[in-house]
Amino acid sequence: MQVSLKTTAKRHKATLHGEIGFVETATLYETAQQIARNPKETQIDWSNLTALHYAGVQVLFALRKSLEEQGYKVQFTEPNPQLYQQLHTFGVWDALIQS
Repeated sequence: MQVSLKTTAKRHKATLHGEIGFVETATLYETAQQIARNPKETQIDWSNLTALHYAGVQVLFALRKSLEEQGYKVQFTEPNPQLYQQLHTFGVWDALIQS
């Protein structure tokens, strides 16, 4: 699992790789806190993420809500097909992309 954050003057880009289980959610949470402390337009690239624990989903929902309350948007790239199927089956994909 890897979470990387790149920040420019105008936006953040968080890239998620591998599997984010319950234990690894702490790293995702720390990244979300960094973004929330310096809010701006944010892209979440999870095209190389293969699994995401429910706790990680909650972190992404909370981050999106926090940024949108401050007038910033969060853009999610297309997840890989395996993850997309899981997200779609449980209604998470539709909920995350609704604005």
